[in-house]
Amino acid sequence: MEEYTEDNMNDHSDVLLSICIPTYKRPDTIRQLMKSILSQDADPKCYEIRITDNSETDETKDVIEEYSGIENLYYKKTDCKGFYNSWEALKSGKGSLLKLHNDYSIFKPGTLQKMIDAVRREEHDKAQIFFSLGSLEGTPQRSEFSDYNSFMDCITIQATWSSAFAIWKEDFDSITEKGIVPDTMYPHTSFLHRVTEKKRYVVDNYPYVQNIEPKKKGGYNLIDNFVRIYLTMVKNELSGPEMITQETYRKIEKDILAFCADWYYTTKENPDKYTFKFDNAEEIIKSVCGENAIKEYRSCLRKRKIKHYKMNIKKTIMRNVSHIGENGQ
Repeated sequence: MEEYTEDNMNDHSDVLLSICIPTYKRPDTIRQLMKSILSQDADPKCYEIRITDNSETDETKDVIEEYSGIENLYYKKTDCKGFYNSWEALKSGKGSLLKLHNDYSIFKPGTLQKMIDAVRREEHDKAQIFFSLGSLEGTPQRSEFSDYNSFMDCITIQATWSSAFAIWKEDFDSITEKGIVPDTMYPHTSFLHRVTEKKRYVVDNYPYVQNIEPKKKGGYNLIDNFVRIYLTMVKNELSGPEMITQETYRKIEKDILAFCADWYYTTKENPDKYTFKFDNAEEIIKSVCGENAIKEYRSCLRKRKIKHYKMNIKKTIMRNVSHIGENGQ
């Protein structure tokens, strides 16, 4: 393991894939992720691990030092704030493809080599790759599109997910040189919104990873982040030609409202685990999306309430059946 500097960060390399991992106060999760990567049979010359840590403590650094003999592992302590750590992680990578990777996305056995093979297939013309990692229900394991609108119509809200994002280093450097100021909440998505002229877009929906639930998740206003910040980004950055249609925008908007409604009940039922906030939800939705979107959001809330009610009944029945079995009744 090497704690990298500007000098060794810019070394020439034939590395194909940079796994860029931003982390904050999750030493136990990082340990699980490291074990999942290093237990793979992939050639370490084909990939590198770049970890940027903006924690105030050295707990994560102590974990990384357990792997001091790993030559393709690089660690950097950074004082950047919040989600800008994602940008910091991407800037550190020197592989042909920079793959952003959440610290809770644990590789399944044998999948790293499969990912490397998938990247190598697209290297010749640098098709934009998006690793949806099995999260797009009803979507094939691999889909290909010839225009940006069709691509965004497929991934919609998943464009905000860190672990799905990847970008060729030459594209990343080219966009960076133009003086981009990434969004503070979605820095990676700022880059995804600027690869609109590719000849091919590939959505890789293979489930390479298994996500483990962090002990705590949230602490910010979900409605504000997804409706005000992200939808405003979409409007401002993707409104020109060769970008997205109104129909695709409406699909993104609808998916976000459903997503927020689902998380409202998930947070409500698990207050010790999730701390998302939903203050001024309807005011934010109206200001960004209009009056009709409030009706859509209320409809989503009703549907999610019924869904969660049915799920809770099922859980109660399963607990009761288990209790009866344990007591032999």
